[in-house]
This record gives sequence, structure tokens and C-alpha cells, in this order.
Amino acid sequence: MDVELAEVRDFLAAHHPYSQLPEAVLRELPKRLVTKYFRRGASLIEVGQKNDYLHIVRSGGVHIIDSHGVLADTADPGESFGLSSVWAGAPSRFRMVAVEDTLCLLMPSDVFRHLMGVSEPFSKFFLDQRDGRMRSGVEMVRVDESGSAILRTRVRQMLRKKPVSVEPTLSIRGAAQKMSEMRISALLVTESERLVGIVTDRDMRSKVIANGLDPNGPISSIMTPNPTTTHPDALAFEVMVLLTQHGWHHLPVVEDGELLGMVTAGDIMRLEQANPSYLVGEIDKQTSVDGVVESAKKLPNVVFQAAAQDATADDIARVITATMDALTRKLILLAEAEIGNAPVHYCWVALGSQGRLESGMQSDQDNALLISDEVTPEQLEWFGELARRVVDGLVRCGFPLCPGDMMASNPQWRVPLRTWGGYFAQWMNAPEPEALLNAQTFFDMRPVHGDRTLYERLQTSVIARAPQATRFLAYLAKQAQRFEPPLGLFRDFVTSDETGGKIDLKSGGIAPIVQIARLAALSKGGAQLNTIDRLRAASSTNALSEEKAADLTDAFEFISYVRLQHQVKQMKKGQQADNLIDPASLSSFERRHLKEAFAIIRKTQGTLAYLYRTDVTS
Repeated sequence: MDVELAEVRDFLAAHHPYSQLPEAVLRELPKRLVTKYFRRGASLIEVGQKNDYLHIVRSGGVHIIDSHGVLADTADPGESFGLSSVWAGAPSRFRMVAVEDTLCLLMPSDVFRHLMGVSEPFSKFFLDQRDGRMRSGVEMVRVDESGSAILRTRVRQMLRKKPVSVEPTLSIRGAAQKMSEMRISALLVTESERLVGIVTDRDMRSKVIANGLDPNGPISSIMTPNPTTTHPDALAFEVMVLLTQHGWHHLPVVEDGELLGMVTAGDIMRLEQANPSYLVGEIDKQTSVDGVVESAKKLPNVVFQAAAQDATADDIARVITATMDALTRKLILLAEAEIGNAPVHYCWVALGSQGRLESGMQSDQDNALLISDEVTPEQLEWFGELARRVVDGLVRCGFPLCPGDMMASNPQWRVPLRTWGGYFAQWMNAPEPEALLNAQTFFDMRPVHGDRTLYERLQTSVIARAPQATRFLAYLAKQAQRFEPPLGLFRDFVTSDETGGKIDLKSGGIAPIVQIARLAALSKGGAQLNTIDRLRAASSTNALSEEKAADLTDAFEFISYVRLQHQVKQMKKGQQADNLIDPASLSSFERRHLKEAFAIIRKTQGTLAYLYRTDVTS
């Protein structure tokens, strides 16, 4: 093979999905590609231009800009662009600009279509791109919240995917590639459709890497033969006992000799953590603030265990929130036992991430007090003492003070209901940009303890008024654009000095989606609080298209998952959890999907600018 063609072949073999092509196809492919050089600033493709080539970036970088001039995506070495126009045979909807001297490999459309027919992994990769959906690396699992799911759930109900199996003659290398491609941690080994073994990522580490085994050897040489199985009608609780006793993480499911799938320790953990009854129950039994603080110290270990078992970021956020709610309620009851009963009805409410059921291990406090209009100035002093005790107690439990002082300990946020009504009327009828920036957290209000009818009266008024508050909604849309996703940061790992060369997953990813979801809910008078719940409702009310809502949900879950894993690693090292991640620490999978998630956010922000005319909102 010509030296230059060999270099192109090696380049393609190092990048997904070309690395998944059969070797014979990969050797011939460079002959069918056209190499083209573009100077920095040059336009590779213009909006409306016909394009018959899939462009693969070999070196340099490309910005993909939509018809409104908004950066929609970037393409780095090994990545491609021009797919939509090649697929549809239609003019390009984007402008492609070289941001530095760039070398591209151009694949003719007929070659691309041929490859789609000869390689399933190659085809799947581009079909996913065509669908325009961010494929989250974390599957969301919903369970009943009654607290007894693990006692009632049958294994059959937990089987959500078809079993992934391979022949025992497959090479170890081939099995590893299969696991990476399918994003799974275990493979079932079958012979004539009969289960004969199982191979896990732990086997790959302990038997292959540690012992230096030949990766070209058969997978049967490292598999666990004739693994223990369970029946689809077994209870989840029985599976949990079996996994715990043996230290396993995977259990195949077989019925009458037929392989149905596999359940994992992560599946069980999701059932266990749907309602953190054990820790909450312990908190409820405490008789002193010191006892509450000691119970709170167990929360990090609960999070570590859940993360190790692959519980979703949403699962863990709900566990943390439920625990924080329990701590708050107990601290209130202990305070009342010492200072006496409340002089009038009140409702303690959570705001921000706790209000949305999205608390994290780094979450600070956001809370307030809704007080009956019957309260007198003298009686307000009682609520000041209550707030001081509860806020101080939460600090001792590991939840720091809010930097913006949005807590019940601030007299501004423990007031009668009529005053709260005035606050919301001001925010919606005569919004001021800076005030609204801080006030957004109050639109995530949720009752935690006390007379919830006070909360319901306020909420009913707010969601009825919000859809007509067009100027207010425009300001929310503008705030949703305030933080730009770090799309351009990945090309050469250029990051801002403010973040110390790291990516801020919260301000660049999570916060914009939270704001978009909040805007979507309020614009339609929705009472939802949780970001995922708001996005789901948005598609049914046409606040967002079904596709856009689903894309944002995937993006939110994936960014949240990456942040969670990052924070767990920090906490295990005794470090303070934060939202800043070093791009160099990301795997190629994480980098690719984070980039796709950020692109989804950027595109949605562009849509908001058009719908709400944020360019003319002062």
C-alpha cells in the first residue's frame, strides 16, 4: 500500500466509527477519498450550497454555523460534517468555516451509502446522527416511589434490553470492542443459543490486562463458565441477596433454557434508592441536633454506593433531596420542641435545586418561609429564631449557606403570604434583569413542612399569571442564553482563565437547560418543578417540539451523570466537590457526547432568541 494511503488508513482506524469497518474495507477506503486543504477562515460549504461529500477532519478544526450566524457545532480531527446534505441530497443548511488551517478527507456520497450497507456499527453511528438525538450514555430508570418496589418487583419487569451475546470463539479484542460499542459492562457467551458463560469488564482488567494475556485469544479462555442464573419471576429482593452474598454485579436471566437478558446490581440499586427509607428513617428517630448531624454524615456513603452501582444522576439527586428534606423537617420539629409551637400557620419551602428535586453533594441552601397573613410583627420574631436554628443545623449537616443569602434566615424571605404575592407580581409585571437573575430560584419553590395550602395558594396565582407575562418570559429567555456552552473548548482544549483551564459543567450545561425547562413550564402555566418533568410536559404542551424536549432531556442526563462521577471521585479523595472538569480527563466517549449535548443547548438557545426577540430585550 502507498505510504500516504497507509497513513490515511491508520488515521481512520484510530477514529470511531471508521475503526469498526471490516479490515478489507478499511484498506480500500483511502483510495476512494479526496484530500483537500483549507486555509484558516475559508468557507468549506456555504448555506444553500449543494454538497455531495461527507467531510472528515484530518487536522485542524471547523465551525458549523447555522443560517442565523449562530455556532451550532464544531468538528475536530476524526469527526465529520456535511451528513445532513449528503443524506437528503439537498442544499446545505449550514456554513462550514475552517478555524485554522485544516485538512479534510472527502467521502463521495455513493461511497458513504455503500459503507452504510456493509457495516452495522458504522450505519448505527450515522443513523443516530441523522436522527438528531443525543444518545445519552446513561439510561434513565423510573420506579414506583412507594418504598417497597424491591419487595414487589419481579425480574421480568426489570428486563429492558435484549441480551447481548457472543460466540465463545470470538477474540478477547473483539469482545472488548463489542462491550465498548454497546456501552455495556458484561457480555453473555452463548453456543447454539445456549448460555455457556459470562465475561465482565472486571474479567478484562483482572485476567487480560493484569496477566498480559494475548487479546487475540478466544473469549472462552477468560469467561466464567456455566454462570449462576435467575428466573424472570424471581423477586428483585432475591436477586439482591444473591448478588450481595457472592459479590457479583451481573446475573443472567433464563426461562426454559431461553436466555432472556441480564439484571445488574445497578438495576437493584435503582429500586433501593427510589425511596431512601433507611437513612430517612434514621434521621426521623433522632432526638437532638447532634444526632441529626451524625445521621447526615452517612449521606456521602449512600451516594458513593449508588454511583458505584450505576444509579442515574436523577436517582441520586432525588436521594439527596429526600434526605435534605428529612433533615429540614427534623430540625424544624426539634426547634419547635424548644421554642414552642408556631404562633400562626406557616410553610417552609425549598427553592432552587432542592425545590426541583435535583440536589447535589455540593448544593448550598435555598429556602424560605411562607407565613399566614395573620402574623403580627412580634410573632415574626418567633419565625426568625426558627429559621436561624434550622439554617445553622443544615450547615452542620453539610449544606453551606447560600452565597446570595436566599434563605429563611434572611428577613426578606420569611414574610406573610400577601408580601410573597407582591414579590412575584413585581418579578412578572415589571421585571428588572439583575433582580430577576437572582429571583429565578423562587420559581422552583416546593413545600417541605407545614401548611402546604399557603404554598398552593401562591403557586396557583403564579402559574395563572405567568403565561400572560410576555416581558417576564422574554427576560427568562434572555437569562437562558446568559451562559454559553463551551462548544469551542474541545478542539484544542482552550479554556477560559476564570475556570482555571477547566469546563464548568453547571454554568455551561446544566444551568441553561434548567432555565430553558423553567421557561417552557411557566410559558404554558405548568406546575412542574423537576427539569426532566418540565421538559416532558413541554413536548405535550408544544412549548418545545417533541424532538427538542427529548434531546434536552438526554443532554441534561448525560451532563449530570458526568458531573456526578467527577464529584464522587473528588469526594473519595477528600476534596471539595465542584462543577469544573479538566477536558484532558475526559474519555473520547465523554468528550464526544458532551460536545453533542452542548450543541443541543446552543441550538435551543438560538431558537429562544428568535421566538422571544431577546436581541431587543433590555
